[in-house]
Amino acid sequence: MTNNEFDEFLDDSLPVEDVKLDMDKVKENVPQFSNEKLCEMIVADRYLGFGKKISIVCMEELAKRRLAGDTFHFESYIDKVQGEMPELNFNMPDLREVLNQAIALRKNNR
Repeated sequence: MTNNEFDEFLDDSLPVEDVKLDMDKVKENVPQFSNEKLCEMIVADRYLGFGKKISIVCMEELAKRRLAGDTFHFESYIDKVQGEMPELNFNMPDLREVLNQAIALRKNNR
C-alpha cells in the first residue's frame, strides 16, 4: 500500500494523535483489493492492534472469494507475511538490573 493509498483511509481533519481509519472507506474499497493486499491488511491489523475491525472486513471478503471459487491459500499467505514481521517487544527492562549495570560500568571506568 503506498502512502497515497493509505492517506485515503485516514481522517485528516483530526489532530495527529486522534487519527482514525475511515472504516466506511475501507469497506467500500475492499472488493477492489488483491488477495495479497487483503492478507497484508489482516497482518497489519493484528500486528498494530487496530481493533480487529479491518481483519474482519478483509476475512469476510476472502471468504466470499473462496465461496465463489477462488483457490488462493490466504491462510498460508497470512502466516508467511506474519512470520516475516519483526517481533514487537514492549516489556519494560528491570530497573534494578539497568542501575546495577550502570554502577558496574562506572566502577570499571575509574
